[in-house]
Amino acid sequence: MTSVTMLLADGTEGKALGYALARVKNRPGSALMHSDVIMSLDQIAVAPDAARSGIGAALLEAVREVGRAAGCRRLVTDVWYFNESAHAFYEVAGFRPMSMLLDQPR
Repeated sequence: MTSVTMLLADGTEGKALGYALARVKNRPGSALMHSDVIMSLDQIAVAPDAARSGIGAALLEAVREVGRAAGCRRLVTDVWYFNESAHAFYEVAGFRPMSMLLDQPR
């Protein structure tokens, strides 16, 4: 079973400042991995004029809270290799690399 959560950070005058989209995943066990309940952060974004104001950190903490309430033991996300500002954001938030997806253009 997967449940989806959409969080919206709104500012004055109804203007959206950012959002996060996350899913609780019940991962069954297999010969390669243990069963687990995981919160997957699929998308997070902050409006450019609200960047570095704490909106992203607040959204991330809200995602963590939803995951804790659902019994998740881990929070995972992925980020594009070239997105250095996202790398820095996640590193400060306590994330560490877990795997690397490689691509070979044709």
